[in-house]
Amino acid sequence: MLLLTYTIFMKPFKFTILILISVLVLSCEQAVKSAPEIDLTTYKLNLATAQKFLAAFSSEDIESQKPLICPGITHYSPFYGSEPSKMDGFLAASKAWMDNFDEITYSDAKWFPGTDQSGKPDGSVMTMGKWTSTNTATGNVININAFHTFVFNAKNQIHEARDYFDATGVMAAAMKVE
Repeated sequence: MLLLTYTIFMKPFKFTILILISVLVLSCEQAVKSAPEIDLTTYKLNLATAQKFLAAFSSEDIESQKPLICPGITHYSPFYGSEPSKMDGFLAASKAWMDNFDEITYSDAKWFPGTDQSGKPDGSVMTMGKWTSTNTATGNVININAFHTFVFNAKNQIHEARDYFDATGVMAAAMKVE
């Protein structure tokens, strides 16, 4: 009888103790904090500028690009061994592309906010996409994946531009005679 009483009483008691211990252990875990709100206001303003800039490039409209560019711009060309250029060099390079290529399009574009060293959005803009164009001299159609970064001044003008793609390969493919 004592064994029967012990079995009837202790099994639920052990079960209750296990539940209490589980509740205590689980209640000691720290609450998950939600991610802080990220202000992308500056990024969105600069994104609009970058998109207008690339649209003006595609339509070969240098004059529409000029107000989007800071007079003190630094441009890092995708050509191997090239040195950074300032406003005049940047506009000359853009014009050279426009003079040598028609039907310029930037497609499959993906846009991202740039970040500072701590990983917080800093207002800069990054994009990757595909450039397609036709060489005016040979008629060769060029397709190239590219990555571009833009840093802006307080007036939402492009202060720094960096282009990453195989520019030398583009030129070789454009001039290839078949």
